[in-house]
Amino acid sequence: MNDSYTGGMKDDYAQDFDLIRDAAQEAGKLALSYWGRSIEKQRKADGSEVTEADHAVDALLAARLRRTRPSYGWLSEESAEHNERLRARRVWVVDPIDGTRAFIQGRDDWVIALALIEDHTPVLAAVVNPVRGEMFEARAGAGTFLNGRRLRASAQSSLSGAKLTVSDSLLKPSRWRRPWPPVTPVRADSIIYRLALVASGKADASFATKPKWEWDIAAGALLVSEAGGIVTDPCGFPLKFNSREAKVPGYVAAAPKLHHILVERMGDALDGAPVAQGHKTTT
Repeated sequence: MNDSYTGGMKDDYAQDFDLIRDAAQEAGKLALSYWGRSIEKQRKADGSEVTEADHAVDALLAARLRRTRPSYGWLSEESAEHNERLRARRVWVVDPIDGTRAFIQGRDDWVIALALIEDHTPVLAAVVNPVRGEMFEARAGAGTFLNGRRLRASAQSSLSGAKLTVSDSLLKPSRWRRPWPPVTPVRADSIIYRLALVASGKADASFATKPKWEWDIAAGALLVSEAGGIVTDPCGFPLKFNSREAKVPGYVAAAPKLHHILVERMGDALDGAPVAQGHKTTT
């Protein structure tokens, strides 16, 4: 491994970082073997779809991560809930395929996302987009990298002209008290991939005003923060992970000079006021 990733890291973190990176790459190859062909799929209770590929990747990651670190908690979109994670200091948070709809449709804007949470904060992340050949990785205090190249969030300081990667319906005028200035949409079905685009500077910001599952956010939040961006809940408070409900109350992830502008904008949302999660972050 490149020394830029491991210098000064605790031995156990170094081993965990190797483990999470290797598992992500192996899972990417497995998912790619299902992509672009007819596969079995089902509807979950919330109406979203899940495929045999989701389950296969989940099983692989559980075998690699849970068996190697049995004392760590486990939270995955496609695994049964285990409340034991709430008593664990370190917890794996996994989304076997984030962007399942894109995966089913044969598009390339889906990823596999893994994060290690320690004391409610992401400390390691590995996100792989196997179709595009992209491997994003980050560890707390050491930066974010894409295929070995260090990433930096953008220097965008104005909402006008900003590149926003959000759900297609989120900027509809009917959802906001004030009209938005002209912005440039950057499409990605996967929330984690939207956050990776913010970390890489290909997008200036991403946000959501409604609660999101932790596995949709955790790995991407570390990518953005380690690239110099800022990630909070919609009220500007730090995000906390490994909660009992396994959700965060929405998020704002943005270039450092743009973040406070977006947080102020979140108060204009007409589909419910954002709910704060913790103590406010100064920007």
